[in-house]
Amino acid sequence: MAAVGWSSLPADLLKEISSRLSSDADLLHIHQVCPHWRASTSLPSAWRPWVLAGRAWRSGLVPIGDYSLRLPRRGAQRMEFGAPPAGFPYCCGTSRGWLALVDDDRSPTRLVLWEPLSNTEISLPCPSPLTRIFLSDDPLTSSSWFAIATQLKGRIGQRTLLWRPGDADWSMMYERGTYEIDSITFLEGKAYYIDVENNIIVCDFNTGTDPSPKCTWVYDFCSIVNKLCKCDRLHPMRGVHVVACNGELLVVVLHWESHPSPAEVYKPEWMLDLQVELHERVMDLGDYSLFVGLGETFSLSAKEFPSIKRNCVYYADKPYNQEYWISVFHLGSDVVEEIPYPEELKQDTTDWIPYSWFYLREPLRSNVFEA
Repeated sequence: MAAVGWSSLPADLLKEISSRLSSDADLLHIHQVCPHWRASTSLPSAWRPWVLAGRAWRSGLVPIGDYSLRLPRRGAQRMEFGAPPAGFPYCCGTSRGWLALVDDDRSPTRLVLWEPLSNTEISLPCPSPLTRIFLSDDPLTSSSWFAIATQLKGRIGQRTLLWRPGDADWSMMYERGTYEIDSITFLEGKAYYIDVENNIIVCDFNTGTDPSPKCTWVYDFCSIVNKLCKCDRLHPMRGVHVVACNGELLVVVLHWESHPSPAEVYKPEWMLDLQVELHERVMDLGDYSLFVGLGETFSLSAKEFPSIKRNCVYYADKPYNQEYWISVFHLGSDVVEEIPYPEELKQDTTDWIPYSWFYLREPLRSNVFEA
């Protein structure tokens, strides 16, 4: 009888095996084997978003050998998903389920996008120097996706570069430059990001034949946010972020716990003078929850990701005192659930911080993978 390869195992047997797997790591590994295994195994109904944790880095780059994906819950269980492409030991982005990897942290010469579920690699021209990479859409499902790269400019400033599939090289996106990007989101052909000085920059890519986006700067957004506080004294702001959720742009305002509402969500209203006002507060996100912090922000549905809690804001923060590193704000009750800094990382002699959120690309369904 001729030997049968692993890729030829009956679909019924593979489905039975996968139904008995209980950990995220095992489900991920079985989907990485080959297209036949992906098409034959059970639907991964409980994929979680993870926290990309890394040691303190230089120039915004995380050595991939010194980072891990960890679940945003007590114990911060580590997630293993296999070895990255050889020769790319540094990570500079975690957008849309892809890791942006480079060959050197100071003077990179090669840049690749890697999707760990299917092991797909996409090579891009490599700007140097380089701090971070953001993707507007999933390259495997969108024909109009583009990438944004950032470069250091002075002590806290940075330049933004643009690359579209087919471009020979990167082009300057915003010649003037901005402060360092704190968080960014994409919606309907526009990129919205808040810099470390709490200015909002809106880059509109719906410019027809003109390849350059139209960029608008909303200065000192912090002063607009501070007007929201109606308390007897002004409460310090913990952070402010923009995030796309169910086709709408939302603004997340985080306060320290002394505020009666530690997390508030608003729908921004854009004025004719290119300013923004916050009047309509959102109290219920339905089945959605928001994930904010450093890097790209996003929303997920608790129906599609049943391991998360609905109507919450998940916040990955720098653990200054190594006490908490993830905060979960429950919008319906104003309760804050703090997730402690992992004991395993406390024992390390170097500082670990939550670099960004990461989740596997969508849709995770058995019929989307082709040979």
